[in-house]
Amino acid sequence: MPGSQLTSTRRRNPRGQGERLRDDIIAAASRLLADPAAPPLTLRAVAREVGVAATSVYLHFDSIEALTLATVNHLFGELMRQQDGLTEIDPRERVLAGAMVYCEFGLAAPGHYQLMFASQLPLPDHTPEEFPGWKSFQQLIERVAAGIGTDTDDPRVFFTSQLIWQQLHGIVSLRISRPRFPWHPLEPAVRTAVGGLLDEAQRS
Repeated sequence: MPGSQLTSTRRRNPRGQGERLRDDIIAAASRLLADPAAPPLTLRAVAREVGVAATSVYLHFDSIEALTLATVNHLFGELMRQQDGLTEIDPRERVLAGAMVYCEFGLAAPGHYQLMFASQLPLPDHTPEEFPGWKSFQQLIERVAAGIGTDTDDPRVFFTSQLIWQQLHGIVSLRISRPRFPWHPLEPAVRTAVGGLLDEAQRS
């Protein structure tokens, strides 16, 4: 029908709202990548999803790698926003609750989670602070320090945070790749793994 094409076309952003289009492009890429079996992302596919010409996408992202990295950073930001919404006052419980949010986030969107840790993800050649997810890891460091009652520069904190991340990544990745395995319920598994690491850090 003549009107259907008009309704599927995205309205042009008012002058000065280019940043909104950039956000729309990232959101569209996120939707297309939500399915783990989705085909490889292309800038033209994203343009169709947004409802703009491909040239409009190129104005914000000159390559699919740049868009992928921006999408991953957006997803890590969303994970942090969910963890920031925690209401637990006890520092140890805050670590455990954040760990549960991490696992639930990954299991609810396996396509996104796999993208966040994909081996082909373009990574900077410089400091770790530029890695996708570094701010999320820093958040974990701060909460672990509070959870074991010490400062963030205590060597135990960085090591324990690494071990917690490894444990959580294993929990999520294995449950994604082996969904029919008779896994133990998620919360006690997370509490045992993370709680044990916090206890060990406090004892050392």
